[in-house]
Amino acid sequence: MKRLLVFAIMVSMIFMAQAQKLKGDISCLAGQKQLNITYVYDGVTYDGDSEEEFFKDNNDKDDFEIWKKKWVSSFRTDMWEPELEEEFNDEVKSIHVTCGDYPNAAYTLIVKIEDIDPGSFAGPFSQPCKLTGKVFFVKTGSEEPFATLSFTDVAGDFFMTPVVEHRVRAAFDELGETIGEILKKKVK
Repeated sequence: MKRLLVFAIMVSMIFMAQAQKLKGDISCLAGQKQLNITYVYDGVTYDGDSEEEFFKDNNDKDDFEIWKKKWVSSFRTDMWEPELEEEFNDEVKSIHVTCGDYPNAAYTLIVKIEDIDPGSFAGPFSQPCKLTGKVFFVKTGSEEPFATLSFTDVAGDFFMTPVVEHRVRAAFDELGETIGEILKKKVK
């Protein structure tokens, strides 16, 4: 049983390592103290379904209209994005850089979320949320990336909850750590 568990962990780590791909050179970020970060959700899908379909599937929630409004506003800005930034900043402490709302920073990370698989809560059969998208590294004020990090199925580890926005927050947490690890390896 222990061997099976170790094998499963190794396989998942291999898939996670292959799920992120950096194209371009981010060495210009060396020595930067601040990085601006912005988020784009245009055209986001939910496990391949449109946002409209996602909301239709979740209209049984108490106070649905309030929840729907929070989903596209405060859950993003007050819960998910700060979680990503906190984990990213924790990961890159050793290279003395922080990311956040720094519009005067020389460089910006544009995090484009393309798909959110919200996972599911089913006791021992629960599934984590998974994020797919890209991070574009640009000079602040430019939209032309000098590097792009593609990520696929970045999964949060806190999935034993019926609260979908908490599962999404856990995936943003993992994404922040992943981006930070890549930056730390490539920028010294």
